[in-house]
Amino acid sequence: MNRGLVWAAGAMLTAAPAFAAKSDITGLWRTPDRGGLIEITPCGKGICGKVLGGESGDPLDSLNKDPALRGRSLIGMTLFRNLRPVGRAWKGRIYNPDDGNTYDVTMTPRSPTRMDVRGCIVWPLCRGKDWVRVKG
Repeated sequence: MNRGLVWAAGAMLTAAPAFAAKSDITGLWRTPDRGGLIEITPCGKGICGKVLGGESGDPLDSLNKDPALRGRSLIGMTLFRNLRPVGRAWKGRIYNPDDGNTYDVTMTPRSPTRMDVRGCIVWPLCRGKDWVRVKG
């Protein structure tokens, strides 16, 4: 058997678990819309995500379905809580302040610095965005 092929196969087998182990998505993430800064932290048996900032200062939750909540700040708001691990992904529900709705969500790390965040009304009616990890 070709030693180069054996070495390459061994390298792939050891690299795959290394990335799989890094499916921990806690930390700071930047959203593509309005430059939202989201902090993901452990909570309960899952993870939670809170808005720390964005490009537009201190925006309000003006599209919330509940009129009583439309005057609250998005800064400090928890967008999701208790997302659970499913394989390398995290699944649960997420609030979208861009339309005031809550969706099923799957967050899947694509690399140590990129994550696909895919919200669904019902499958296959889904839309995804890439979040980028913020260093520091």
